[in-house]
Formats: sequence, C-alpha cells, structure tokens
Amino acid sequence: MFDILKDTLIPKNCNRKNVLVGHEKEYRGVALGIVYKWVGGCRHEECNKMKIPKYKLLFEQSSEYFKLNSPEPDFKFTTIQYNQNHKCAKHIDGKNIGDSYIIAFGDYEGGELIVYDENDKPTYIDIKNKFYKFNGSKFYHETADFTGTRYSLVYFSVI
Repeated sequence: MFDILKDTLIPKNCNRKNVLVGHEKEYRGVALGIVYKWVGGCRHEECNKMKIPKYKLLFEQSSEYFKLNSPEPDFKFTTIQYNQNHKCAKHIDGKNIGDSYIIAFGDYEGGELIVYDENDKPTYIDIKNKFYKFNGSKFYHETADFTGTRYSLVYFSVI
C-alpha cells in the first residue's frame, strides 16, 4: 500500500481548518468516495476527484487493501481520508457517522494516534501498518509528533 501512496501526489487541502496545527493554512490531504458538498445546497455525492483516473484507482486499491487486511472486512465505509505527512490537531470529526478505521504507512518514527476518553485522558495507539477502530465523531483525537514520511488512511461513512 505504501508504494501506491508514494506514487500518488496527495493534493493540498485548506478546507478542514479543524485539523490544522498552529499557523498552518493547508496540508496534503484528500477525501475520496462520498463526501458532503456545500456548493449548491448541502448534500452527499461522489468526490469530484473520483473522475480523475489516478484517484479512482487509489480509492479502489485502498478499498481492496482494506477488504484483504482489516480485522473487519465487511465494515461499511463510503469515504477514505488520505493524509500525507500531516500532524492533525486535536479535533472531533464533524461529518463521520459511527466508527472509523485508521491505518498509517511509511518510514517514520512516532506518529501515534492519540484518542481522548470522556475525561480527556489520552491513549496513544500505534497505527503503523495496523488498523485501529474508533469513533472519531464522539472522541477527540490527534496525531502525535513524528519524523519521516507518514501517510494515514481513515475509512469512514458519511451516510
């Protein structure tokens, strides 16, 4: 999976202000699959990038990877969020419904997923080459500091 990610330039994103750290204005990240659209009225529809062959292929290969390697191959998701070398700020996902699965790839050190419980107590989870299921719309979460090249994929549903 890491080779596929390295071969695909993840576009810059400035729309998700809640995941930016400090004075960041953008990061490399994209949601593929079904997304929530604000333009022309609020609705769910396929991401425009899915019309671009390299992104459609990335989504298909990532979906297949999930089915072959996740602990729950029948888990239903509509969307995959791809992040490249981004330390997400502490946040709650606004449009996700229910549980998500996350995994990270790359040649990096650190970069654990930090999930906070209802008492704001952090738990550090190693997600390097490992799927982890959590509810990002219920619990605050962020990325621990890391060095190196890191890609994370979040599989979730918006409908």
